[in-house]
Amino acid sequence: MRSLERLLISAKDFPLEITLSSGEKHLLPHPDHVQMHPNTKDLVIYPDTGPFSLVVNPEQIVSIKPLRKKNRAA
Repeated sequence: MRSLERLLISAKDFPLEITLSSGEKHLLPHPDHVQMHPNTKDLVIYPDTGPFSLVVNPEQIVSIKPLRKKNRAA
């Protein structure tokens, strides 16, 4: 659990893609788009589109992978 918390506050690893056991994928472009609930340790995800947040139990997370920004050719 601690490693997940550390990953989510490290801006250098963003953007991230989280895949859930249901197959859903969620993009986290910046650490401001996610936080850990202080009591339950669930992830609260704030997507770019829509007014709602998504609460995810960390046990539902299958993978978290960094999405590298593509280098732009000059």
